[in-house]
Amino acid sequence: MKKIFLTLFTLCCINLSFSQTLLASHPLELKKASSNHQIINAVNSQNQVFAFASDKEKLKVLKFSNSLFFKDSLSVSRPDKSYEAMVGFSFEDNGNPYLYWSSEDYTKIQSLYFDFNNHTSSTVPYQVSFKNEDILSVFSENNSFYILSLIQKEDKLKFYCFNKGQLEEKIVDFSSFKFIDENGKSSTFSKLVKENSIEKIDTRSSNPLFQSVSKIKFYVTGKQMMLTFDSSSRTQLFDIDLTTFAINEKIISSLAIKGNGGQSNSYFHNNKLYQIRANGEELAIAAVDMTTGEQLKNYTATPKDSISFRNSPLYSQTGNQRGQELKNTKKFFQRLNNSDLGITVYKTPAAIMVTAGGIRDVSSTGGILLGLSTTVAMAVSGSYYSPDGIFDSENMQTIYFEGLFDDKFEHKKGPQQGLAVDYISQFLNENNASLVSVFPYKDYFIMGYYDSKKKEYALRKFEDSND
Repeated sequence: MKKIFLTLFTLCCINLSFSQTLLASHPLELKKASSNHQIINAVNSQNQVFAFASDKEKLKVLKFSNSLFFKDSLSVSRPDKSYEAMVGFSFEDNGNPYLYWSSEDYTKIQSLYFDFNNHTSSTVPYQVSFKNEDILSVFSENNSFYILSLIQKEDKLKFYCFNKGQLEEKIVDFSSFKFIDENGKSSTFSKLVKENSIEKIDTRSSNPLFQSVSKIKFYVTGKQMMLTFDSSSRTQLFDIDLTTFAINEKIISSLAIKGNGGQSNSYFHNNKLYQIRANGEELAIAAVDMTTGEQLKNYTATPKDSISFRNSPLYSQTGNQRGQELKNTKKFFQRLNNSDLGITVYKTPAAIMVTAGGIRDVSSTGGILLGLSTTVAMAVSGSYYSPDGIFDSENMQTIYFEGLFDDKFEHKKGPQQGLAVDYISQFLNENNASLVSVFPYKDYFIMGYYDSKKKEYALRKFEDSND
């Protein structure tokens, strides 16, 4: 299966200039059955790359230097069957990795430490009760592995932080803050989290629109976690220090548009909040500098306009089918008005690329795809994702356009350039690759994959076009 969730909105009708480079390959044989095969990647602060590859019996760790040459490997027995999956990683100061295996419900965690200096390994089991808690997300950042949960009947998040062989538990209390729901009515932190999906966003990557439609998102940059709540009237942001776990709140009003009602959403990127709001009469997007609170620029369009701030056609794509160009802006507004609204932002070598639009369910039952992002958040560990099979819905329709802007959010005219994700999609369609993972590395992306025919593991470089 070579359908990847990163390319649900790729411009399939553009002839892409294929660009990829083989960085490294190394012999690797995973024993049958393939249902037991797992591979994840990790990169330490020294830019050394690790591939953890497991079959039913063995776990092998491949280590590549910061020049992407194969450097070393270690092999150990796979943990017992109660540990079903590799879910994350962390690092010692010397760059040696910890790998975390978990039971299906995350109550059993086992860390495996790999000492490449002495060619040894060690394990530590952890038992986590999650009493009266709902697990929201698992991810690896800041040389740590985190499990994030919601404490039931309380307005509190709980962080389980695995770092350097230790487990710390931290609680962030939101009970002193005031929350409102989509309709502007008073609500609570706990109620909003339960009613909505919560999505982890990695802004270093080009994210598909369906990941951005969640009303609750969080972004981790260094030691900062930004948690955002979107309603029709405002975006509520919480800046969480992952060292002290202190929190600061900011509130940014939603954009004003013509007519009544309409949805609103946002996307946090490089200390700017990018906003979108739309109804049947008008669409607006804007960017706010979070340091000064200043709105940099505001763009609007109606069904009678051509949307002058876009650089792509207006597209509609259902499932993994080829995207269809919509005939006019009116048709775009009609579909958008019946969709979950979203916006994503990605920095290319030449511009800030904004994707604006919506997601809707086009099955016979109709309606919006509620709870979509939660499944994806639980399937993805940190910013290192395994595309195969995470999302494959023939009933999901994406309606969108893309625009190019500079750092001051001034619109830039010109053609769109090919993205690394486009080249990755093309490679997967044309080659034998499984257990695929893609991760940002320096100023490009690396795709790691297993070639079962050649019985080797490979790392390939993919870049955004800079033409």
